[in-house]
Amino acid sequence: MRSPLRSTVSRRDPGRPALPWQPWATPALAPVAGLLLVLLPLPALTQAPGPSPFEARVGAVFQTYQFAEEEAVGLRSLSLFSTPVAGAFPIGGAATVEVRSAFARGSLETARGETVDVSGLTDTEVRVGFRIPGTFTVQLQAIGVIPTGNASHTEEEAVLAGAVASDLLPFRISNWGAGGGGGGLVAVSRGFGATAVGMSASYLAGRAFEPLSGESFAYRPGDHVRVRGALDHDVDGGGRFTVSLTLDRFSEDLLDDANLYRAGNRVQTVASYSFRQGRTGSGIVYGGVFHRSQGTALLEPAPSVPSQQLLLAGAGLRRPTGGVTLVPTFDVRVHRTEDGVGQGWLPGAGLGVEIPAGGWVVVPTARARYGRILIREGSESAITGLELSLTTRPRR
Repeated sequence: MRSPLRSTVSRRDPGRPALPWQPWATPALAPVAGLLLVLLPLPALTQAPGPSPFEARVGAVFQTYQFAEEEAVGLRSLSLFSTPVAGAFPIGGAATVEVRSAFARGSLETARGETVDVSGLTDTEVRVGFRIPGTFTVQLQAIGVIPTGNASHTEEEAVLAGAVASDLLPFRISNWGAGGGGGGLVAVSRGFGATAVGMSASYLAGRAFEPLSGESFAYRPGDHVRVRGALDHDVDGGGRFTVSLTLDRFSEDLLDDANLYRAGNRVQTVASYSFRQGRTGSGIVYGGVFHRSQGTALLEPAPSVPSQQLLLAGAGLRRPTGGVTLVPTFDVRVHRTEDGVGQGWLPGAGLGVEIPAGGWVVVPTARARYGRILIREGSESAITGLELSLTTRPRR
């Protein structure tokens, strides 16, 4: 059984091909990262924050998508329940440790009524960072990815992993496991009055793992080099303009030590403008473009992957009222491929409510989506999606 939503990605890079068994398929992380970059109160690259008190985020997210033309897609429904956990705490006066992981359960129902489930932990990412203040603020990070996730799947489970990997559908996790790895990051930033600029470079090397249950071959994803630049500029009236540019390059994937595939280079840019809204509220508008050049197959089992683009745009507000804060959001995703297969569009609108609860903030959120996907020429389907989430974080 093949994935009806053609996934052209791997657990390591959205530009890698979907092999016939597709065990390491995973969604494009960049669009999701771009969305979080402008919507969540995470420190920007140019801000270079120092160690902060212990912080934690815990959540539960349920996402489901229904397909109107189930025979054309080959799917009737696709669902994912995940519980992401993240924490950060200082060590000494200049170091910070960050830990991220999740538990996830995915479920797929085919057009014939068959069901497939995959559940378990994802890999755990640990980052140990050091900050060196000065005219130029320098940040150093050691990165380790602990293989706590399930990196091996049966062929049926691989179909579900491939469907979750669709670039068009913004699922909250990227994969259940990719064998672990390690690397590091160096970032430099400096402020110039109302403007701050920063640059970072990172390197991540993956480990070999067996992606298909019952098979003894090993797959090793290519090493990943990322270079990113960002700029913040404060404008009169309390607004801030932010823009970032990211370049990704990957070495060749290996299958039993043979060169399997060379992923295409990736370019990402995200721009946002945040502003005050009334006396106590705030708002933001943002847009992003993500381009992946064509990938090149080096072995027969790995087909070449056409170039792809993902456009992302949206807006959000934060309006305190009656002791809580309302957070309405709107976003749209447009996915385009060189050969037109698997492309589509998917707008969504949601509402979150930030509720203070002692030293914590509880945020229930509901979001609805409706769009269309082109399966092949002359065959397409409507998509209806629903997302329900509940997150908690320390009260600032």
